[in-house]
Amino acid sequence: MRLIVLFIASLLLGGCATTGKVALTSKDLIGTWRCGPTVMHGPNFDISVTTETVNASDGTYSTLTTSVITPHGKPSITTTDRAWGTWLLEDDVITSTVQRVEFLTSSDPSITKEIGQQAQDAQVRKKSIYQSRILEFTGHSSRSIPVNSMYKEAAVESTCERT
Repeated sequence: MRLIVLFIASLLLGGCATTGKVALTSKDLIGTWRCGPTVMHGPNFDISVTTETVNASDGTYSTLTTSVITPHGKPSITTTDRAWGTWLLEDDVITSTVQRVEFLTSSDPSITKEIGQQAQDAQVRKKSIYQSRILEFTGHSSRSIPVNSMYKEAAVESTCERT
C-alpha cells in the first residue's frame, strides 16, 4: 500500500521531455500537478493511484495520494495519505525524498489510522528516495517513468497535468 503512495509521489514530481533529453529547469516544475490514475498490476492485486502534488520553489513538496487497491477476486480498498518532502531536478531525472507521510483514510474499516500509519512509516524506513525520468514535458503536461523501482510492477509510465 505504501509502495504505491510513495511511488506516485515520485511520479507526480516527474516532469517530462520530448524526444531525447529536454532543456528543463526546476522552475518549470513549480506549481500544482495532478497525476494519474496510474495503474499497476501486481501478482495478486491491481493498484490505481492518483496524486496531487504541490512543488514549491524552495525544493519542498506536499502530495495528496488516493490509492485504489483491488485484490484479485475481492472488493477494492481506497486509501488516502499526504506526504511531505524535498525534490530536485538533475538533467531529466527528478528525485524526491519523502520526509513524512500521514495516513488519512481507508474504505476498509479494518485498516485503522494507526495500522495505516504504521504501514506508511515502515515504507518510508524501507525506501524514502524515489526517482523518475522525464519522458515528455510540454509546460502543462508531462510523462515520466520511475528509475530503479523496487518492484517491476511499479515501473509504469505516469501522466501529469498542471492544475
